[in-house]
Amino acid sequence: MRILIVNDDGLYSNGMIHLEEELKKKFEVYVICPDRQRSATSQAITIRETLLVEKVTETHYKVNGFPVDCVNIGLYSNLIPPIDIVISGINHGPNLGDDIHYSGTVGAARHALIHDKFAIAISYENPDLNGNFSRVAKWFAKWFENNYKLLNKNVLYNINYPLENNDISEDYPYPEVEFTFQGKRLYKDQYEILEEENQKQWILKLKETILGKEIKPGSDFYAIQNKKISITPLTLDSTHWEELKKWKKHAIRYE
Repeated sequence: MRILIVNDDGLYSNGMIHLEEELKKKFEVYVICPDRQRSATSQAITIRETLLVEKVTETHYKVNGFPVDCVNIGLYSNLIPPIDIVISGINHGPNLGDDIHYSGTVGAARHALIHDKFAIAISYENPDLNGNFSRVAKWFAKWFENNYKLLNKNVLYNINYPLENNDISEDYPYPEVEFTFQGKRLYKDQYEILEEENQKQWILKLKETILGKEIKPGSDFYAIQNKKISITPLTLDSTHWEELKKWKKHAIRYE
């Protein structure tokens, strides 16, 4: 099993470092990450500009692109051997509900799925760059070793680990795992006007995003709220099947 680790937090992020440290004990691991913070870039990909790839060690590379570029380079540049699975993370902060549409972490894993690779995105509820990601990485490595043969190549597994105290003992029992459905995230954005010219041109900065959520039993939000590890199986098919059936049924009426 040959693993490619990518993320949207950069090559030196605490989450990625601990994840690689645990996975390489049992598997062959390569790491390709952006050369800077690339959160909320979804599935952005570089198609018209050149990319600079820097080899940091024999198994570590950094790219002046997006998380999806990292996956694409891993799959098609021949810089590393053929990959069996892409694991994106460990992200600093959760990716719950509609976050999955914006997340560079999930976007990278989704790109791997599109290109017929096993795909996992893993995030930790702790946004602290200096947070303790060791326990999360240890839990994931153990879960992955026990379950990778059960993975479905047509599914993106979006994993979220609940917040724990940084000083929690390594021997403390891991949270319970719950398989969940995607919840509903609520967003309210506010912009700040930095410069204005004659009421014709403005320079804006996103000042604040107020996050809300709908907590329903069985959802990813519900699991995290109850201090459980959430694993949500996601698909690529965005078809609303009930709506499709409705319009097919009434197609003649509306022609």
